[in-house]
Amino acid sequence: MKKEQKSVLIGFAIGSIVTAAATLLSTPKSGREIRKDIKDSTYKLKQTMTDVKKEGISLKEQIIQVSKEGVDAFKEVATDLKEDIKSWRKEIEPNIENIKNDVEEINETVAELQEESKEPVKTKETADTK
Repeated sequence: MKKEQKSVLIGFAIGSIVTAAATLLSTPKSGREIRKDIKDSTYKLKQTMTDVKKEGISLKEQIIQVSKEGVDAFKEVATDLKEDIKSWRKEIEPNIENIKNDVEEINETVAELQEESKEPVKTKETADTK
């Protein structure tokens, strides 16, 4: 049992005992009635502790189950995501080739424009002098 769980159970037990003792001491009863009340309180405390233990075990089992389901779900999502990425890559592959071709054409056009810009500009005056 973990330290926190033990602390909670000890606190619960001490609280129950103090409450029972305070109740017994504050009410005028005969010895027989007090012994009966102590016996009843002890039985109730044992029953409560048993119930707490059962609920703790049940909670632990539920947490384990949820953890397993979470891991399985995560693996499934990861697998689906990988498949989606592969499919997406196949779909965009033709577009990538088209983009590469377009970029090459743009580069060629830019190179041609650079070459043309190096040639002297023909004005009307230079055309008339020839």
